[in-house]
Amino acid sequence: MTHHSIVSETVESPPDEPEPSTDFDDEEAEKLPKALEDMMNRENDFPARAHCLVRWYGLREFVTICPSNPNHPIMSPSKAKLLLSSATIAANNTNCQVPIFVQVLWPNEKMYLGVGLGSGVRTDYDMVHFRQAPPQCTHLTGLLDVFKNKLQCCVTSPPVLVSVRFTYVLTEWPHTLWTQQPPDFDATLTEVGFSDLGKLPFGALSDPVSELHLSATWPCVTEDVLVDSDVYSDLDPGSAPLWTARLVTSTSQPCLLSEYLTDFIHVCRNNQSISQILGPDYTQDVDGEIAEFSSALDRLTEPSVPSLSSVVGRVRKGHKGARKFVSAQSGENSPIPTDILIPILNYLFPDAEGDDPSDPYPSTLTQVPEWLAPNGEAADHPLKALLSNMKSSGVDGLVWRLAVVLCHVAHSLGGLPAAAHLWHEVILELRFRWDHAVLIPGVSSGVPDLASTILHQKFQMLNCCINRRKAREQSSSSKSSNEDGDDEDEFYECDEDMEEDEKSNGSRSSWDKPEGRIKRCAKLRLLKTNEPLYIPFTQEPAPMTEDRLEEHAGVLLRLGTDALGSQLRARMMSASLLSDMESFKAANPSAVLEDFVRWYSPRDWIEEEGSDPNQPPQGSLSTRMQIPGNMWREVWTNAKPVPARRQKRLFDDTREAEQVLHWLASLGPGSLCCNLLPTATHASLCRLAEERLLFDLPAPSSLPQPCHSSSLATVLDVITQRAVRLSRQPPDTNKYQELAEQIAEVEVCVARAQSVRHKILGDAARAEGSSQHLEELVLRLLDSPEVSLEGGPRGPAALAVRKLFQQARKASLLLDDSPQDDFSLPEHRQSYGNSGHSGAVSELGKPMGREYLLRTLVPFPTAYSRPVPHRMFAVLLPNEFRLTGAFSQDTTFS
Repeated sequence: MTHHSIVSETVESPPDEPEPSTDFDDEEAEKLPKALEDMMNRENDFPARAHCLVRWYGLREFVTICPSNPNHPIMSPSKAKLLLSSATIAANNTNCQVPIFVQVLWPNEKMYLGVGLGSGVRTDYDMVHFRQAPPQCTHLTGLLDVFKNKLQCCVTSPPVLVSVRFTYVLTEWPHTLWTQQPPDFDATLTEVGFSDLGKLPFGALSDPVSELHLSATWPCVTEDVLVDSDVYSDLDPGSAPLWTARLVTSTSQPCLLSEYLTDFIHVCRNNQSISQILGPDYTQDVDGEIAEFSSALDRLTEPSVPSLSSVVGRVRKGHKGARKFVSAQSGENSPIPTDILIPILNYLFPDAEGDDPSDPYPSTLTQVPEWLAPNGEAADHPLKALLSNMKSSGVDGLVWRLAVVLCHVAHSLGGLPAAAHLWHEVILELRFRWDHAVLIPGVSSGVPDLASTILHQKFQMLNCCINRRKAREQSSSSKSSNEDGDDEDEFYECDEDMEEDEKSNGSRSSWDKPEGRIKRCAKLRLLKTNEPLYIPFTQEPAPMTEDRLEEHAGVLLRLGTDALGSQLRARMMSASLLSDMESFKAANPSAVLEDFVRWYSPRDWIEEEGSDPNQPPQGSLSTRMQIPGNMWREVWTNAKPVPARRQKRLFDDTREAEQVLHWLASLGPGSLCCNLLPTATHASLCRLAEERLLFDLPAPSSLPQPCHSSSLATVLDVITQRAVRLSRQPPDTNKYQELAEQIAEVEVCVARAQSVRHKILGDAARAEGSSQHLEELVLRLLDSPEVSLEGGPRGPAALAVRKLFQQARKASLLLDDSPQDDFSLPEHRQSYGNSGHSGAVSELGKPMGREYLLRTLVPFPTAYSRPVPHRMFAVLLPNEFRLTGAFSQDTTFS
């Protein structure tokens, strides 16, 4: 048993707004039940979206009784009558005035028997359901006869009120272009909707709008106004005072962007390695030609790092000597054919093509696309601030392109094996670039950015290693050239002050000579000798990625809080301090700890006031520096005067690079895609935001809405906020799958709007005066279940819809574009022969559905009974006929 009621959208009507009109006196309305009032209410005619009983009887509240098991329906008439009789007794005993319906026969037949009681009136709700309509019920005249015969009297005063609706269905869309870009057989991927490797596709695979329903309505007129019989009818849609339209859309429409993202997430759920997917032949170490590409030292330090596989004799010189290798296993039997793999690798590493690559990387990488922030300025776009906070990578950078390309590969080139093949080739390229000191393109410069993804940080770390290696090799070559020219110091050029200082200290021994000076440190002088204080060359601190920082912090925490642990922790943290002290001692041989503190940490030096500037400054160290067992004093005591170029490297670029390459090689395609999930989501959101139509569309109820009525742009903000939160958490494929489903719903809405807009506004010859009305029509069709066309059949919206029907009808009848008769004129009449009545044939074609609503208020069952409402509703479809009747009787004066 289910209680149904319609919740009004308006909470409360304004005081000056009249109540919905009914067709009987207010005194009678007060005496009759609410169900009868709703049954006669004109506002309840032809609802756009409601329960079938609401459409047939105009009810706003009722109760249905259905079998709990749909597979065991009520097929026996006696059982149905017994159940309905029991419900009638219960309603009478409880004084319930809400109509009660019992569902009979199979559920898909929608057959109900009902009864309503209240205020001395009984209403019986009956219906008949046939596949073909009886001949006398195919037109308005015959239905009027059935209605009057049922009342067993000749209704003359008041006359029967009639409402008629004809519905025309447009299922074919001629002269409209395909909504997706057709495949380009010269492109890398021959897929529908594919534009280029760097852009994710967007839109529905097929037309998301299946049908357009146009309804011509004659609302609530007397029976003598309309003529509709088996031989003649003036029910022409062009004469209808009200035209309404609604869209019928596909329920589950596949879309390209959501499919790409879903396939990408599917790859993330796989835990296999490259060897397990492709076999050992793709990752085995080989000798011979490969030895020249990997040094013996690298093989000894990191034996688990896979070396280059055997290569085809195909070496292409590129920017700064870069080369591209394709492993020997890459061929026609590989997951990705060579003719497709090479353009993909060229897109990821464009500098290998030469000085003029076809797809160069942008000069600067930002989190926001250029069209959101043109010329680097802050554009007023709602997504700009959100996307800038996302833990992703730069737009159109290497990580961005890798994520987008993997989406293409996972969807169109074979899924998991193709992704493993591409990643294997990328690792070979990275190994080659490290071996030959060639920078990785498309990566932000500088130390690893902890606000980006871990994969982007690893690429940045590899570039840092390459830069350090190149600087070290350049320094070694410079040192060799200086030794050949009898130049003992390559760090600085002496100025006049430094020459004077060298002369004054000419008596120093060779081991005590200053080394590694950059320049004087302002006017500071050493405390003991009053010599100028020089700034030394120091080693830069070792950069770290996010995972290495966490690992380092974990090691420090595991040392404990005891004395030994604290001492070990202090030594680990003082490595950089020791290096700086040794460099300072080498540049200033006569320095003491106080001199180093004055340069390195000025806040820990307390200088006395009134000291002579020409004399060594007077002062003392801070309190924390004078604590017994201070680490700085201990490190200073152990520090030796060694210049930075002779010290042990704080940052071992060779070891760090091998660790990065090993970490990358250990990633399977699933783990790789998990690391790329935030970037792939970032690219999907940017692709959605490119659709300018999105910012004008209303949001469907199935999407998360921050307010009662919001646009798709606001919903996209909510989805982006969730994506930002997910990007800062460990990747969870289930949460990203939910996010992909929300993105899919937004994509369907935009694709649906594009389809409707293309169909209605696709003609460029339309006048600008009507385009605004048509734009509003598109938005209303998408926002409402049914919209009223302003101006009726002569309005601009109706003209656009009529043109679609005309084109479809001409195409179906194979007619040419010669002028046709305008059947929409009100004075035109349609007559029919004896072959049967099938509806008016106009420019819209034959109506697919006809609805007739008849109602009156007459005494029943006798002439002296009080007037009670009666209603009959008929639906005529091509293979279905349904006649429903709600007939009341006065039980007090019967």
